[in-house]
Amino acid sequence: MTASFPRFKRWRTGLLATAMVFAIGAIAALGVMDERSLVWTTRIESSREPRVLAEVLAAEFRAGLSAVGGDEPAGTARVEGGVWRFADTSLVIEPRMLLHEDVIANGGDLRLLVWATATDDLRTIDGEPVDIPSVIHAAAAGEKSAWLTPGEAHQLGLPEELAVAGLSRVEDPRFGEWIFAVVSSSERQRARESRRYARTIVMVGLASLVVLGFGLVLLRTQRQERAFERMLARESLRVQQEVQLAREGRAATMLTFAAGIAHELSTPLGVIAMRAEQLENNAEDDRARRGARAITEQVAKIRENARGFLAIARGAAPLRERFPAVDVLRSVVARVGHRFDRAGVALRVVAQPDLPWIYGDARLLEHALTNLLINACDASPVRGVVELSAELDDKMLTFAVRDRGAGIDAAVRARIQPFFSTKAEGTGLGLAIASEVMRMHRGELKLEERPGGGTNAVLRLPAESMSDDVVAHEAQDAHPVG
Repeated sequence: MTASFPRFKRWRTGLLATAMVFAIGAIAALGVMDERSLVWTTRIESSREPRVLAEVLAAEFRAGLSAVGGDEPAGTARVEGGVWRFADTSLVIEPRMLLHEDVIANGGDLRLLVWATATDDLRTIDGEPVDIPSVIHAAAAGEKSAWLTPGEAHQLGLPEELAVAGLSRVEDPRFGEWIFAVVSSSERQRARESRRYARTIVMVGLASLVVLGFGLVLLRTQRQERAFERMLARESLRVQQEVQLAREGRAATMLTFAAGIAHELSTPLGVIAMRAEQLENNAEDDRARRGARAITEQVAKIRENARGFLAIARGAAPLRERFPAVDVLRSVVARVGHRFDRAGVALRVVAQPDLPWIYGDARLLEHALTNLLINACDASPVRGVVELSAELDDKMLTFAVRDRGAGIDAAVRARIQPFFSTKAEGTGLGLAIASEVMRMHRGELKLEERPGGGTNAVLRLPAESMSDDVVAHEAQDAHPVG
């Protein structure tokens, strides 16, 4: 499991918690907005009721005035006990008598106020003067409704709450302008608002609990998923550790076996070397002496390689010496030439003319490069071509072996380890030894897919800078590779 996946899980948990908070906040905000909208609508409806009632009363009063005789203007009036007596005529107006008694009763939460130009003041239906600035200002401005303060409502004998007044006008050429104001307490409206607020709080709370419960279920599910993933990770690690232990056990067994083989071969190799030396000393011609000398040299290389592989397996440090990279190429090409000839595969060598020197163990590097070339040869078809190149790039020496074989898939390229091989009869040690050799030389081995098919096996290791004397000596001794 990659490291980014657990981070994504944590981010998902954080986003879920944030979404829950925003969802609950959105529900609460929508509830408050809806409640405010209902309150505003209720207030409008509350003001409509007294306004309609005031218009009904004004219509009744207008009808009553039309039944009163006389054509001349009545002038100013004085109010006595709910009766308006006009100075310029014997006519009197008693508004209570012109309206329905059940409407104008000063009980409950309604109050009826009257304003007339004949007296130019605001009075109750019984003729008592009152000072209600909200109604007076609304009447002077020609408005049809007004909101009374709690103090003004209390002055009229209503509960000390906001009150609303509906206004309606009556125009008469004889008795002037009359304004009827029906004042209604908002106590019932406040009670309805309180009930609506309670319902809104309950609904918002229920919706929030639903969202919270859903979120808790998701969080619990995520915790279970993470626990299951951790269990799988521990189990996978345990399996990997068991596989690694088994592999290390096999490696130890092979090391012991290799050490035994090396010990057992030392005696036959000694006999072969002694006989080859005798043949060289007793040979009668140069050809026989060269053959005996070649046997002796190969025996020495076998002994040297055996000691080197055992040293690698035991973790010993490689030999440290400076040598030209071109010498490694020459030795490797000479070593694998017969193998390529027998397989019918061509070996093409491309090397820069100014290859640097290397600091390390030439014997191990030659063996690593030889393994790569043999693998490429075995993977190539008959009449195929394997390319061996060497170049210097930013103080790094690169050996590349390119073939046109079947290639190695990505899963296999990531598993360079002992006893793993794509060959039917391979031991799986070649690539593992080459990788270990590169590690000893502060380098690396990479297997890459070659465009068009095949494999690129690349060895990269640090190059050594050369002094002028060394460069001159190398130029003097240099000869073509191949």
